Amino acid sequence: MENKIKIKKRSCPLCKETNYNNELYYNSKPWRLVQCECSFVYMPEVPIYERMRNEFSWERNFEEEEKISLRKKIRRKIKTLIKRDKLKYLLNNYCKQGDVLDIGCGSGAKFENISNNFTPFGIDISEESANKADLSFKKRGGRAICSPATKVLEEFGENKFSGAILRSYLEHEHEPFEVLKNLKFTLKNDACVIIKVPNYDSINRKIRKEKWCGFHFPDHVNQFTPKTLLKMVKDTNYEVLKFNFLDYLPTSDNMWMVVRPI
Repeated sequence: MENKIKIKKRSCPLCKETNYNNELYYNSKPWRLVQCECSFVYMPEVPIYERMRNEFSWERNFEEEEKISLRKKIRRKIKTLIKRDKLKYLLNNYCKQGDVLDIGCGSGAKFENISNNFTPFGIDISEESANKADLSFKKRGGRAICSPATKVLEEFGENKFSGAILRSYLEHEHEPFEVLKNLKFTLKNDACVIIKVPNYDSINRKIRKEKWCGFHFPDHVNQFTPKTLLKMVKDTNYEVLKFNFLDYLPTSDNMWMVVRPI
């Protein structure tokens, strides 16, 4: 790996072991993907947060992909609309009205069709995205900040949020276990947490291999299966409210889950 690339090494985000079974061939040099003995798939070396903030921020990678294909742009737009409808449905059916924290909020576009019963607050590692979200959220009484989630969750105060959104976030987070654990401090007892991540167990991944849409090096640093996602939320003391077969179909590239703190 080139010396100029500032990285940090990490153990398995799920079980914290430093040993892993094997290195997988879904690699984009200098980034590696490995599978731990506990079966969790992750990148053992990741860019430092400062690089994620600018050089590897999600919207920059997204814009580069958008230049490649108009067909991909149309397909991405359709998928985005579907995901927003799914999020709206889950919020309305599982979350009580009030303040909602969106970790990995991006530009704040997720809230464009969300009821005003929910006041949006957000965290994002990208300055550009966090600034856009802050302008949008302030119009609804909320705000957004630019920071790694591990550093700022306590700033919102205890028992503040009636819900949290972790949509397309945990696959980016260097410390997903710690974020889930620390998030409970700022959640109300009956709060719901909506999670959406790529489904590493999908048939499409097995067929398309390194061309699978769930691979984004180096910003997708974790790859979840239904089994490892379920273990992580249970080990961080959440109760699963919704996670049935329809939420993680093997034909789907993504999976959804709704949990609440115990």
